[in-house]
Amino acid sequence: MSTTTPEAISLTPSESAALSAAFPSATGSITFSDLAQYGNMSSKQFDLAAYSLNYSQTGCYRPGALPVALAQNDTCSLGFHCPASSDQNPPQYCHPYEICQVIRATKGTCNPQGVYEPKICANGHYCPPGGKQELPCPKGTYCPSGSYKPRDCDFGAICPAVSVRQVVTVPVGVMVAIDFALAIIVAIGFAISKWRKSKPKKYTTLDTGDADKDDIELLAAQGGLGRTPSPRLSVSTPQPTPPLPRPTSTHTRRASGRVDHMDGNISDDELDEDDTLFEDDLHNSPDMQRFIRSMSRTIETQTIGLSFDFEGLSFQTKSGKKILQDVTGTMPRGSCWGVMGGSGAGKSTFLNVLMGKVHATGGTIKINGWTKDMSKYKKLIGYVPQDDIVFPELTVRENILHSARVRLPASWRDKAIQDHVDSLIACLQLTHVQHSRVGDATRPVISGGQRKRVNIGMELASGPMAIFLDEPTSGLDATSAATIMRLLRAISRLGVTTIAIIHQPREQIFYGFDSLLLLSQGRSVYSGPTDDVQGYFEGLGFAFPQRANPADTLIDIITGDGAQYTLGAGKRETDVKTLIEEWRSRGQYGSHSRHLSVGLDGHQARRNRRTSNQSINSTVEQEESLRRTMKNRGATWPAQAFYCWKRAMTQQVRNATSFFFEIGVGGLAGLIIGLSAFASNGHLFQGIYHPPFTLLSSAVDYSSTPQLALLGAMAIGLAASAPGFWVFGEEKLMYYRETASGHSRSAYYVGKLLSTLIRIGLSSLHFTVFLGILATPLISFSHMYAANLMYFWCIYGLASVVSMLVKREDGPLLAVLASLVIGVLGGVSPPLSKVKSWHMEWFWRLSPGVWFTEAYVTDNWSPMAYLYQTDLASRAIGFTLGQYSLDIGLLFLIGAIYRVIAYLALILVHRDKQR
Repeated sequence: MSTTTPEAISLTPSESAALSAAFPSATGSITFSDLAQYGNMSSKQFDLAAYSLNYSQTGCYRPGALPVALAQNDTCSLGFHCPASSDQNPPQYCHPYEICQVIRATKGTCNPQGVYEPKICANGHYCPPGGKQELPCPKGTYCPSGSYKPRDCDFGAICPAVSVRQVVTVPVGVMVAIDFALAIIVAIGFAISKWRKSKPKKYTTLDTGDADKDDIELLAAQGGLGRTPSPRLSVSTPQPTPPLPRPTSTHTRRASGRVDHMDGNISDDELDEDDTLFEDDLHNSPDMQRFIRSMSRTIETQTIGLSFDFEGLSFQTKSGKKILQDVTGTMPRGSCWGVMGGSGAGKSTFLNVLMGKVHATGGTIKINGWTKDMSKYKKLIGYVPQDDIVFPELTVRENILHSARVRLPASWRDKAIQDHVDSLIACLQLTHVQHSRVGDATRPVISGGQRKRVNIGMELASGPMAIFLDEPTSGLDATSAATIMRLLRAISRLGVTTIAIIHQPREQIFYGFDSLLLLSQGRSVYSGPTDDVQGYFEGLGFAFPQRANPADTLIDIITGDGAQYTLGAGKRETDVKTLIEEWRSRGQYGSHSRHLSVGLDGHQARRNRRTSNQSINSTVEQEESLRRTMKNRGATWPAQAFYCWKRAMTQQVRNATSFFFEIGVGGLAGLIIGLSAFASNGHLFQGIYHPPFTLLSSAVDYSSTPQLALLGAMAIGLAASAPGFWVFGEEKLMYYRETASGHSRSAYYVGKLLSTLIRIGLSSLHFTVFLGILATPLISFSHMYAANLMYFWCIYGLASVVSMLVKREDGPLLAVLASLVIGVLGGVSPPLSKVKSWHMEWFWRLSPGVWFTEAYVTDNWSPMAYLYQTDLASRAIGFTLGQYSLDIGLLFLIGAIYRVIAYLALILVHRDKQR
C-alpha cells in the first residue's frame, strides 16, 4: 500500500493563539518533551498539540494518529525491515488507515503506517539482522515472508531469484522413473506370459492338451485316454525310464469295488480292464513313474495311504441337534470311497469329523489302527473343497507349485520340487495350460474341468496319504466329470486313500468308486463295495429299473422315496427308519463289511487280537515312521513367509490395472489437497509477533496447517482404506484352506504384510509429490513423506482389522468410514485444546490422526519460531510442538498395533474353518 502524506490542518486565529499559549517556551516545532511538560492541558489543547506533532516529528501518516514507541532504542526484530529508525527515533507503531486495518484483519500485511514503523520482510526477500537492508533472495534459495536469511533449496529444486517457495523436482523424477520401471516390468511379464502360451506344446503319454474332439474320439476308440496317445497327438515322446515297482499296499481293488487284503504286490490277473489301463499308464508314462517316485519320497512309511476305522461315530450341535448318529465302518488305505446321501444326510459333517475339522461328540476313530486326533495330522491329508478355491491371478503351475513348496518336506531342493510338480501337472493333463492363468467365474481363462483338476492338484502336490473331496464333479459336464473320476481312481491306485462326497453321479462315475458309504438322516444305511450295493437293496425288496441310473435309484430309496421301487405293493416298509434298522441288524457286520476292524464277534475279535500281537512290532514301527513324516512335512517358517510374499507380489503384478489405479488415486488425492492450498503460496501459518513488535501483528492463522493435515488424512483414508481391506478381504477362503492343511498362519500373514509395503510406499510417494509441489509447506519433503507414509501404514492396518471382522460385501464401506472417523479425531475440529477441557485427550490420542496433524504442525511452525510466538499458538490449538520424532514413532506403533489386532482376529475368528 502506498503511503499518504497527511493533509494540512487549517487553524483558526483563536486556535493558533491557544497553541502558543499552551507552549509559550516552544520555538519552532513542538517536541515530545514539550508535550510531556504539559500533561494537564485541556483536551482541546492536547488535540492541537497532536496535530502539530503530526506535521513535525511523529512520522505517522494518518492525520491525528499518535505514535506508540515500540522500543527505547533502534531495535529491529529478526525478520523485520526497519530502514528509517535510529536510537534517536526508535521504531514506532502508528494507527493504520482503514484499508490497512482490513488487510491486517484478513491475515495480510500492509506497508508501514509511519516513517519509523517497521515492516515484515517482504516475500522473496530477506532482511539480515539489524533490519536495515531488504535484499532479494538469490537463485537457488527461497525466502518466505519474514525471512532474515535465505533458505537453501533442496538439490534439483526449482528456485529462481526472488523465490517465495521451492518446487522440488528430484522426488518428481524419482516418481516418474519408478512408474516407468513398473510399466516396463508389467510389459515384460505380459510378453513372457504370451510367449509361454505360444510355445509349441509337448504332450506326454497322459497329456491330451489341445486335442480336438476328433483326437479325443480317436483316443477313446483306441482304448481310452489312459493309454499311450496316437502319434497324431504325440509331438515328442520322452525316453522311457526304468519301470518302478508297483505301489505296495495291504489290499487291491477290482473295478467292481471289491477290496481284498493282500500281502504282496498287485497281481495283474486280478485286475479288470480299467485297472489294466491304469497299469498301462503306470508302466508307459514316465511322468506317472516320476510322480510315484516323488510321492514315495514324501512318505517315511512303507505304505502311502491311511486307513480309517470308526465306530459309533456321532456328532450333535451345541443346540442339541443330532447330525450324525452311530456311524460305523472302515476305510482301508488305498481305497476309493464315495459318500452319498440326500440333502442334510450328514455327508459334509462326516467328512469334517473324519478329517478332524470338527470333533465327534461320540464314538471312536482309529487312524492306521491307532486312536488319534486327526487334526494333529492335517499335514498328511488333503482336502479339496467343492468350490474351486484357487488364486485366479496365478497360473496353473504357480498355484500348484506354491502348495508343493510350502507343504513338501523342508529338506527337498527346489529342483526336486519343480520335477515333482512337472510330473503331477502331466498326470493331471494340464501341461498345455500350465502357464495360463486360472481366472475366475467372471473372467474364465481355463475350463471348469481344468480348474477342478488344479484344485485337486494343489492337494496332490503335498503328497498326501489321504485325500478328501467335497463333490468334485459338481458343475462339470459328463466328460470332465469322467476325467476327474479317472484321476481319483489313479490316485487311489497309488495307495492314497480317497474319500469323496458325490452328488447325483452318472453311472460310469458311480461304479468308478471301490466302495460306498450311504447316509440318511445322519445314520448309515450301507457301507461296503459298490458292486454289492444293488444286491443288498434287492435283498430288502427293492427293484432297480434296468434303464435307470442306479445312483438315482439309491438316492430315492435312502431318502424315503423308495416305494416306487418295491416288488409288489405293500411288501416292504420303505421309510428311512426301516433302512437304518435293517443295516444295523443284518448288514453292518455282515459280508458287506467283512473288513470292519471294530465291532466284530467274539471269535473274530480273538483271532484279530492274535494277529495284532504278532504284528505289534511292525505297527509300532509304522507309528514312528508316521511321526517322522509329520515332523518333516512343511517348509521352514522363513521359507513359507518368503513364498507367501512372492505369491502376493505376483498377484500385484498380474493385477497391474488395479495396482496402478491405487497409486494413481493416491496421486490424485495429493493433487486435490495441494490445489486447495496452492493460493496460500506456502504461507500456512501466521502468529503473534514476538515483543516488542507484537502491536504490528496481523490476524493469526493457526488453522491452515492443521486443516491441511486434516484434509490430507481424510484423502489418505479414502485412497487407502479400500485397497487395504482387499489385502486380506479377498483371500479369506484361500487362507482357511491353507491353514487347515498345515500352513503357518503367521508366515502367511507376514508375507502378505510385507507385500503391501511397496504399495504403501508408492501411494504415499505419489500423494506427497503432488501435495508438496502445489501446497509447498515449510515441512521438508522427507519429513512430509515420512508422515504420509506412516499414515498410509496406519490406514492399511485399520482396514486389515475391518477385513477380519466383517463380510466381504460390507468391508470397503466400513473401512472408509473407519478411516474418516480417525481423521476427524485428529484434533482439528473440535480443536485439541477444547478436547482437553473435556478431559478426553487420551481418547483422541488413540487416533493416529492426532499424531499425524501434530507432525505437520511441528515442522511447519517451528521454522518460524524466531518470528512468531509459537508457544502461544501451541496452547491455543492444543498440540505439542517439537516432538516430530515421537509423532512419527507413535504413528508406526499404532499401525503395528492395528496389525497385531488384525492377526489375532485372523486366527481367532472362524476358528472352525481353520481346522
